[in-house]
Amino acid sequence: MSSQMESREGVAALPARLAERLGAEHVLTGDEERRYFSTDLSFQPGELADCVIRPGSTEELSDAVRLCAEAGVPVVPRGGGMSYTRGYVPEQGRSVLVDMRRMNRILEINADDMYVTVECGCTWKQLYEALQEQGVRTPYYGPLSGMYATVGGALSQNSLFLGSGLYNTAAESCLGLQVVMADGRLVQTGSGAQKHSNGFYRHFGPDLTGLFTADTGAFGFKAVATLRLIPSPRATEYLSFGFESLDAMLKAQTDIARLRIASECYGFDPYYNSSFEDMGFTLGEGMKMLGKIATSGGVKGLVNSLKVAVSGRKVLSKVNYSLHMTFDGIDAAAARSGQRAAFELCEAAGGREIDHSIPVAFRAEPFNGVRTILLGAKGEIWLPVHGFFPLSRARQAAEATEQFIRDNQALMERHGIKTSYLTAFSGSEFVIEPSFYWFDRLGDFRLDLIEPEFRAKWKDIPEDLDTRQVVLRLRAELRDLFDQHGACHLQIGKYYPFRDVMASNETWELLQGVKRLVDPEGRMNPGSLGL
Repeated sequence: MSSQMESREGVAALPARLAERLGAEHVLTGDEERRYFSTDLSFQPGELADCVIRPGSTEELSDAVRLCAEAGVPVVPRGGGMSYTRGYVPEQGRSVLVDMRRMNRILEINADDMYVTVECGCTWKQLYEALQEQGVRTPYYGPLSGMYATVGGALSQNSLFLGSGLYNTAAESCLGLQVVMADGRLVQTGSGAQKHSNGFYRHFGPDLTGLFTADTGAFGFKAVATLRLIPSPRATEYLSFGFESLDAMLKAQTDIARLRIASECYGFDPYYNSSFEDMGFTLGEGMKMLGKIATSGGVKGLVNSLKVAVSGRKVLSKVNYSLHMTFDGIDAAAARSGQRAAFELCEAAGGREIDHSIPVAFRAEPFNGVRTILLGAKGEIWLPVHGFFPLSRARQAAEATEQFIRDNQALMERHGIKTSYLTAFSGSEFVIEPSFYWFDRLGDFRLDLIEPEFRAKWKDIPEDLDTRQVVLRLRAELRDLFDQHGACHLQIGKYYPFRDVMASNETWELLQGVKRLVDPEGRMNPGSLGL
């Protein structure tokens, strides 16, 4: 029997072997299921996975990856599915896609040594709520999509938002990992690799943990993560300012970033301001949020909840650009000191204080669904692109973004395309994330993530392939423009041209050498990082 025939027979027998190990209910082979899991938010399809598996433990994951390696089949990790850079979209046929979400247990909360160990399919919402009961949290504590986004997904893509103003990106909160390699072997990084120690320390020798973060699954499966803990803030203050111009807002925002005083600090442009107010909350969401605000801070919590209820949709009216900030401290005085410093910087940049209901609401219910993130106010598709810049280049990059939008305004108006952008920072790194909005078929994945009332309203929005192609072209041009301004990127996936922006071949050759060492057959999420 030829080796080619043996290979074909091994692939054909693989689903049955996986079902024997994982249980038949955790090996999905139907066409509809495979299409659903093989599609992300990017509108750029790849190959259809041969099957989708759902391991329930590190041991099951290790065995499943080993079986795939023996059959010579590529494997692709998938977390909560929030990727818009084809991070988990298979690039090769006959791939096995691994849905990690059954691996969602919190294994240890060590409040003495200040770390938590968690399976990587756990969502940020689940982790945050469990840690709240212990009076602790992770420094970075999730993206706004954390109701669905998983710990492993955020570490793979690298991610910023909640807590990032002080504590940077997801990867920088990680102390150690258990990684299933391409052949099924299990590797431990950080001080957890010391046979008499625990997971308290990241740099136990060379930083192997860093090797497996921000890799978008190119080097191995993150099975278990150990994350740093900090005490939950004892006091929190809030601030919001309106600005007439983008440049004025960014002047204040970058100055605040340099002082390291805000846990979160994010800016909205005029379109985002108006869309945000039009989106609103469902009745259930609103009541839940107001209840959390009211109970979170005694009399102050009651006052804040009343402000949110009264302000309704008026918070951002007549505001061009709005900046929203959260300040945490060991006591009220510490939180207010950061707030005062930010107030002075915003005033110096020409801003005026506005109602701060938005950061109050975000902090009270940080993981409140994803409809308002994934879609516009009327069901428009949302598709972002971003650049990660040094603070000194933020205003220049923003002006280049504005000019790009002006240059393409007539084209976008013909197709009914709208744009907005979010600005934020992660420590001393600044992100500009423009988004395109247009009406197009939402598809099963997006529809599955929104409330039934909106699903019923928007499920029949028709497909618009012509407009979609215009958006995809403009998005790619803006991505390339950002690269010319020195941008780096989070969630590189299979979209950002990682190799093309390398300053030297030696760096790329080193990266390729690492790939050959950890994945000699090239079967771990092929195409990720361009490898």
